[in-house]
Amino acid sequence: MWMAASSAARPSNPRTSWALSTEPKPAWTDTSDAKESSVKKLLLVLVGGMPRGTALIALIALSTLSTLGGGAEARAGQYPDPDLAPVFHTLPENVEVLTLENGLEVILMRNPSQPMVGVFTQVRVGSAREDGRTSGMSHMLEHLLFNGSQKYTQEEQYAMADRAGAYNNANTTDFFTNFMMVLPSGALRTGLELQSEMLFHSTLPRDKFLKEKGIVLGELVQARDWPDYETDEALRRALYRGTSLELPTLGTRSTIEHMERDDVYAFYKKWYVPNNMIMTVAGNFDRDRTVAWLEQYYGSIAPGSLEAPPLRPVAYLDATTSITRRVGEERLLALSFDAPTYGCPDFFAFLVMTHLLDLDGGGIIDTALEEIPEERRPDFSWSWEKAPGFGRLTLRFILREESDPRVLYPLVQDALDRAARKGVRGEDILGIVRMSETETLLEREQLRMTGIYIAEPVALGGADFFISYLERLRAVTPKEVSRVMANRLVSAPCLAVLMEKEQGAPAEEQDPAAALGLPEGMDIPPAMLQAMRARGMVPGGDDGTSPEEADAADDAAAPLVLTVDRSELGNGAVLVSQTNQDSPLMAIHLAVRGRALLDRDNAAAGALDLVHRLLSEGYAGCDRACLARRLRELGAVVKLVDDARIPMDNYYTNGRFSFIRVEVASQYGPEMLAMLMDEIGHAAFDEEAFERVREERVGALRKDEASARSLANEKLDQLLYGDHPLVLPPEGDVASLRSLDFSQVRQVYQRAFSPENLIFSIVGPYPHEELRRLIEEELPGRGRPVAGLPALPVTTAGATFRETLGGELSAIRLGSLLAVPREEATALQLLGAILSDRMAMDLRETRGLSYGVGARFSGLGDRQEFVAWINPPTERVDEGLEAIKSFIRDFDAASITQEELDTMRSARKGRMMMRRLSSMGQAYYLAMAELAGDIDIYLDALTAYDGITLEDLRVVDRKYRQAMPLVEVVID
Repeated sequence: MWMAASSAARPSNPRTSWALSTEPKPAWTDTSDAKESSVKKLLLVLVGGMPRGTALIALIALSTLSTLGGGAEARAGQYPDPDLAPVFHTLPENVEVLTLENGLEVILMRNPSQPMVGVFTQVRVGSAREDGRTSGMSHMLEHLLFNGSQKYTQEEQYAMADRAGAYNNANTTDFFTNFMMVLPSGALRTGLELQSEMLFHSTLPRDKFLKEKGIVLGELVQARDWPDYETDEALRRALYRGTSLELPTLGTRSTIEHMERDDVYAFYKKWYVPNNMIMTVAGNFDRDRTVAWLEQYYGSIAPGSLEAPPLRPVAYLDATTSITRRVGEERLLALSFDAPTYGCPDFFAFLVMTHLLDLDGGGIIDTALEEIPEERRPDFSWSWEKAPGFGRLTLRFILREESDPRVLYPLVQDALDRAARKGVRGEDILGIVRMSETETLLEREQLRMTGIYIAEPVALGGADFFISYLERLRAVTPKEVSRVMANRLVSAPCLAVLMEKEQGAPAEEQDPAAALGLPEGMDIPPAMLQAMRARGMVPGGDDGTSPEEADAADDAAAPLVLTVDRSELGNGAVLVSQTNQDSPLMAIHLAVRGRALLDRDNAAAGALDLVHRLLSEGYAGCDRACLARRLRELGAVVKLVDDARIPMDNYYTNGRFSFIRVEVASQYGPEMLAMLMDEIGHAAFDEEAFERVREERVGALRKDEASARSLANEKLDQLLYGDHPLVLPPEGDVASLRSLDFSQVRQVYQRAFSPENLIFSIVGPYPHEELRRLIEEELPGRGRPVAGLPALPVTTAGATFRETLGGELSAIRLGSLLAVPREEATALQLLGAILSDRMAMDLRETRGLSYGVGARFSGLGDRQEFVAWINPPTERVDEGLEAIKSFIRDFDAASITQEELDTMRSARKGRMMMRRLSSMGQAYYLAMAELAGDIDIYLDALTAYDGITLEDLRVVDRKYRQAMPLVEVVID
């Protein structure tokens, strides 16, 4: 279960239209050319300098003049104001909007080509509806609803979800709680029953309540372990004090400790009523059956009386005010402006304008900041809070030691004024629209992410906003964007918040001796831990689904037979492709073999990571701005490194490989592939760009130095890997990046992107031979694929490491490297999944020791790595250490039942099935199979567990788990 922030560095993208036209038809010309009278202009000027009450009277007068003027024109035979005429938006094919008789709103979005279906329900209650006494109850309920209902115990719910193949999770935000379920189409009825039991019939067992309080307190402690937590919380309080947004979503330690079960139950009964919900069913389903099940499981619930006090909005900014705080370890300036929200007429023009602020290769603010000398130039990002009834756009500047915060407001105003006067280019809007269309296609493919991305626009914008999103975005004109910029931001007052460093906080070091690396994805942080927990795929039969339903749904969801081909190209590269002639997308995954080896043999840790970040500087004949513009024109989504703003996104960052991921509408696929060849073959980054990017990375890496989890992960790697290249942190550390020079980085670039080191895995409508011909033409040469990393060592003896950092959170890691033949690896991984599932039920769900706890076996070739982790509060570190060690020691594989094996087998299949829903997911797993040297790993992934028996589990348990020595790391 994860906590959503109000916004990332860009606003959430509520990509909405399910049936897409990939060729937008924007209207660049504004047909309404009505001119303001001199009286209206004069009033607008005068209003800007008036006190708020006087200004309001003047605005009323202005409105009256406008109305009278419009009426006179109409009487004179002129057309009325076109903004008053209704605009009818097309309802996309296979999309339907319903309202059940108890008030539950439903959006149906059918996609018959999907083998799965998603059920996403937003309950319109979150921290904004809480007060000092109830703070944190929405989030607590999110946890408690997974603890059993009137019909099913917690254990029965979990087993039911596993057997049905359901990914079943939730997250809490300021204004809604989001329940997400993705499962094979044949098990939809089971999923609807399970979710409706949770939403309407949960019992909130008293014996589970204390345990959940401990888990939530652990989650709060883990959140505080992330860099910038204190600064972000202080900024939120400063921006939204006295409003409905001032309370934290998780609650506070005090509110959680004093929370009573009966109070939470009353909160549940008040808000969890069908007329306070909206749900979406998306994917492959039979429309009539689904509506009947919705009536049965959701429509039979009585509506409730929603007697809620009005939300407390932010105050209208009629003058600039400022606040200064001293907190955290970095300087920050936030300039917050009044902004529109869902339902405002200028929402979409404002949306386009926000994208122009930091548009790659020529953003309005980014360009203005280049006027500041580099040593004083701040880093810029923005967020847009879109709340019911009000909005705020916050420009955020991370200041350097020498930065002067006083220069930024006038600099921003000058830049916005120039941009508004100059006007917006139609091609920039076209690029933003195309990017939105591509992102919509991506989210349509990956149902797990659909539930996350659609929640806010559906819950706050409503069904009609959601389904008309792209059509309304296409209609935005350059003139509207310039006008909203001038009206909303130019010469506008703001709330300015300056965050100075805490007294005693360390200053920026210029030449540190050593620093810590980033975690490698071993422990999923709280914001995404539960959101990525997927389970199983078995449809029909024992899960309550009728055989007739399963048969019909299975026929509808039968996957296409897709062709997978592999070639070693003449230039030494490997091409693996999967052809789907009906796909509207093309996904290109370019893997570079042996990241850690390239770093070690040619430079230092983090060198190839820097190269990837520098590729955005452009290539010969096309600089950074040119490259950004071309990508926008194609609507291409390109990923060169993991996104630090997404906590789960370091999943792919490891020393085995580096990657470039490209997703684009299929008609632009060949052009994008050719441009990728230019980008990797003729990268144009220079020494100045190298110095700039290196300093940015050094600053980012410093933030993790105080994280217990980061240090624990790093120390475990050191103890397990020894002098193997994989011991190097893939993103480097402060010391390794400081040691690099420009010539080393250029050398790593040349070696890394030599064709014989590359694996192209491509999924889309183009045949293998066409892709092969294009790559060989654009990337000439002769060679053979290079070897990968050397074999990993094997752990032969235990070891321990313990260090005290201070802080509320501790981190415990246990690990071992084993030599395991491939034919036994699958059984061992399944054994590890059962061990992890039991461990979570005991140490988290029963004892409440830690929010983050688990174990796994994973590996490559003939090596398997065992890792177990738990992150208890510091005061329970010794208890947590003994608990996880004894659990692993006392685990008895002979106690595994056939039902448990079948359930976990289904869960593993379902997880893989869901991850491979998207074209990029398929391309990624093709690349991983090629790296492992066996493409059959990809082809057999969904059937790999079918033949495993209880005896297989017992054999690998005796042979490997019971005999393995454990390396132990404790950071408190």
